[in-house]
Amino acid sequence: MRTIIFTGNGGTGIALAAAATACMSAQAGNRTLLVSIGPSHSLGALFNIPTSAAPQAVAPNLEIWTIDALADLSMLWNQARSQLSGPSAQISGDEIPLLPGSDLFLGMTRIRQQTANNYDLLIIDAGPHDGLLRALSVPDSFRWFVRLMFGLDRGPGRSNASIGRAIVPATLIPFDWVGYVQNARVQLEQARDNTIDHSNTSTRYVLRPDSVALDEARLAVPALYLHGLVVDAIVAGPALPADIADPRLASLIMHQCDTIAAAEQIWAPRPLLHLPVRVAASVEDLGILGAEMYAERLPMDVYETAPPIEQSNGSTPFIAINLPGLRRESLSLTISGDELIVRAGPYRRHLLLPEALRGTGSIKASREGERLVVRLRQEG
Repeated sequence: MRTIIFTGNGGTGIALAAAATACMSAQAGNRTLLVSIGPSHSLGALFNIPTSAAPQAVAPNLEIWTIDALADLSMLWNQARSQLSGPSAQISGDEIPLLPGSDLFLGMTRIRQQTANNYDLLIIDAGPHDGLLRALSVPDSFRWFVRLMFGLDRGPGRSNASIGRAIVPATLIPFDWVGYVQNARVQLEQARDNTIDHSNTSTRYVLRPDSVALDEARLAVPALYLHGLVVDAIVAGPALPADIADPRLASLIMHQCDTIAAAEQIWAPRPLLHLPVRVAASVEDLGILGAEMYAERLPMDVYETAPPIEQSNGSTPFIAINLPGLRRESLSLTISGDELIVRAGPYRRHLLLPEALRGTGSIKASREGERLVVRLRQEG
């Protein structure tokens, strides 16, 4: 099943682009599921449907699901509570707080439980990029916390040395409890990696056509790559048509055109799709909007295939990260133990270094086109 995640600057464009893509895909005969994840559901208002426990059919080949993350969290906790003992078993699912960034993983868990292989295309409205990036950073933050408190005794980053440096000695807490935390950390990282697997998942960034949004996107798009997502197209809009002859709108239209032209140059050769301002009151209207947005392309086409992050432990070990559009002054690097900490403006990620690059100070970093490459420094 192919998955396309829509995110971008805040505004109605994300839901509109996702819905137009889904309707066009369904009209072409593809079994399509359109999912809204997050606290606010613009898709619900667009299609006039409430949050629901299962997908709802709205047209041939098209189902929509606006997921209620709080209800899902409560359900999952109540299922797990039967296996607990002590005070924690008395906590109701309605008392559990929804941690920032957990919407994505709860939503993806529910999607896998319900959908299996019933669809050709899964389209996710993930909302503004800040929320999506926060969700993608949760597993790394949890790994950092577990390393600090207990050390890592399994899975990615396993290190006996970290266990010796842990704040809480393993002998002071029940072994089963520590094992549960360690397993949860590994499973959370696996859930993130499965969600963003670039072999069947890509992201389309919806750019609001103004200069402020463009500056945001120059940080957000490379940050999405840094967190493992491939942005295979930029969707610019909703934008006014350039041929409107109203002098009151001339300066706005010129500003939008300049912004779109700059985006096309920054993120070439990725296609830039134009999302026009339209009133879309039905599935048919949205399908027409999708056809206009994609022009000669198809929604399920893959426009970018290069992996966001590559690494090798071979004879020439390296880690390479695509950071398209990121200005040099917005990038900073730090080595901490066996982790490479990469900062792209306000966004930061802790990446595990390939084993061959750990424990050595002889490392160099360089920009090669869009890629940041970290490798061993050549002697002499």
